[in-house]
Amino acid sequence: LISSTCSSMSPLGMALLFSVLLTPPNTQYCLSTQEPVPRLHVTFDPREMTLAWDCRENATVVKCLMSHREEGQISMKPIDKQCSCTFELRSLHRGVVLTVEANTSQGLFEQELLYDNPGENGTAAENFSCFIYDEDFMNCTWAKGRAAPDDVQYFFYIRDSEGKKERECPHYLEHSGTHVGCLVEDLSELAFHSYFLVNGTSRRVGIQFFDSVLSRHKMNMYSPPTNITTNCNHSHCLLEWQRPRAQQNVPASELMYEVDIRQKSVGLPRSPVQTREYQYSFPAAECPRASYTVQIRTANSRILHWGPWSEPVKFGFEEQESSPTYVYVLVVLGTLLGALVIGFLFKRFLLTHNLFPPIPKIKDKLNDNQQTNLQILRKELVLS
Repeated sequence: LISSTCSSMSPLGMALLFSVLLTPPNTQYCLSTQEPVPRLHVTFDPREMTLAWDCRENATVVKCLMSHREEGQISMKPIDKQCSCTFELRSLHRGVVLTVEANTSQGLFEQELLYDNPGENGTAAENFSCFIYDEDFMNCTWAKGRAAPDDVQYFFYIRDSEGKKERECPHYLEHSGTHVGCLVEDLSELAFHSYFLVNGTSRRVGIQFFDSVLSRHKMNMYSPPTNITTNCNHSHCLLEWQRPRAQQNVPASELMYEVDIRQKSVGLPRSPVQTREYQYSFPAAECPRASYTVQIRTANSRILHWGPWSEPVKFGFEEQESSPTYVYVLVVLGTLLGALVIGFLFKRFLLTHNLFPPIPKIKDKLNDNQQTNLQILRKELVLS
């Protein structure tokens, strides 16, 4: 059999066949000795912002990555002798992709974990905003999600930057029975950076959450100045104002004022000016009889998140504006003045007439009789 097979095979084939037949039966072939790719069982704790994995001797994690839709890719190094990475506070409502990079005997190895926002799309709270007014109280508001069911109910939580302290809203603001805001009057426990979470419940569908990380500076909203006074002379106008009582504990260096002056006759505003002082002076000699209005608002000097404008204050030369009431008053005053003048002249005429009565004329009988005779004669001539 072998000889017949060999006669039909090429020399190369015969060499390979004899090498197999001559190999001892106890010889072991060298198969692949590579270890299987390890599974690290990556987990993520959103409260602590910690990415963790199983510690393995054949895998050394060198880097942790978070792919954030708003802030891009964020890289962190693992904690020494711990199989975890802790990220700084970030909003998570849009979802993130977490990646662990590890060195193994087979080279660089990556394992990803998708952290998504559970629930139906469009059910999370919308138009979220938080403002701290005069360092006195905080007001946060949001709107019902466009796809949220009628029975949705939202809940608001505040967490410190380390994730250790958390408190629920102490006083909810409602609209048709649904929580749409929160009033916080005690700011003593509010950290410089805080994590805000609005989640919800419903019997019909799952409600997505909304979260945000804000600093106190970005939330500060200051009321406008009070007691705005003006003083103008032939060359300059001086504006002065005071801080509201609620801002007395705020350092003066943290406040910035913006002054907006408008000239009535021109109609176009001057470029608003910013100052840290409680007064502002500007030249008025170019138009000494002009009239102005001024409004002032306040912001934190580092963020310049401006608060509302003050009520307009008028100053300078005020032109008389014609109005129905103004015209009516002028007509009444003119009528009264004319009546007084006429009455005065009439009274004076009567007094003069009483003091100096007219002298009666002497009757001229001769001339009267002559005129009568001439008339009689003319009639007689006509009749004849």
